[in-house]
Amino acid sequence: MSNGTRIDPEEREPRAIKIRQPKHTGRKIVFSVLAVLSAVLVIGAGVFAYINFGDYFEFDKFGKTSEESSSPESEPEIPEESFEPEIPEESEPEHIVPEEPAEPEVPEEPVEPEKPEIPKDEWFMLLVNKENPLSEDFSIEAVTIDAKGHTVDARIAEDLSAMISAGEAEGLDFVIQTAFRTYAKQKEFFEAGTTDAAPGTSEHNSGLAIDIGCANGNFEGSPEETWLLEHAHEYGFILRYPADKTDITGFEHEPWHFRYVGKEQAVLIKESGLCLEEYLLQE
Repeated sequence: MSNGTRIDPEEREPRAIKIRQPKHTGRKIVFSVLAVLSAVLVIGAGVFAYINFGDYFEFDKFGKTSEESSSPESEPEIPEESFEPEIPEESEPEHIVPEEPAEPEVPEEPVEPEKPEIPKDEWFMLLVNKENPLSEDFSIEAVTIDAKGHTVDARIAEDLSAMISAGEAEGLDFVIQTAFRTYAKQKEFFEAGTTDAAPGTSEHNSGLAIDIGCANGNFEGSPEETWLLEHAHEYGFILRYPADKTDITGFEHEPWHFRYVGKEQAVLIKESGLCLEEYLLQE
């Protein structure tokens, strides 16, 4: 080749081309990686929020709120609940007073009703027997009770009359055999041997007792005796000498001999099954 000869550019020999790397390429790579990581974190955070708080924010499967996706026929809204946990108010601990152990109940002992006090000093409770004779000057206000002239203490006449009248109303026929007998009369009978009761030891001397029979003369086992045993106490009279108390009364059994002790005491004595001596010995 000569200097005067032009060389066609296309015929020139290619030169080696030096490729230069763009400036800041490393930084761009780092930023790209960070951007990818940020995107992953954002997506992960979104998934986490959807899983854990989807109900709270009311997102459906397509990312819309329940308000946007629900139709008029959808279920009624559930009131939003506060996400913040409730903190219980501090309160003072309740002061619990320990209960005292209950004392064991002691069963009450049955209380027996108090027995009425026996009016031992009353005139109608006068005790007359061989150990307790009346004095010779003992006297009463006597009243006549029948056509035969029998008398008794005036204080028992009304109840005696009521008893006889009640029996007669049921068809019975009572007859008074003996009533009040004076101290002197008793002495006369005793000395004559017609009685073994010395003066003052017979209840007939008190005016509180009667010997009562019936019209046919056979009193023992009669309807009159049966009625008196069932009803005499209602009028204040008791059978004075029972058959099972002869060793206590000191007298043989006399089914016709009735003694006045008052209505209240007559009921109590009959219920007790005691004779007058036993009854008066009670405290």
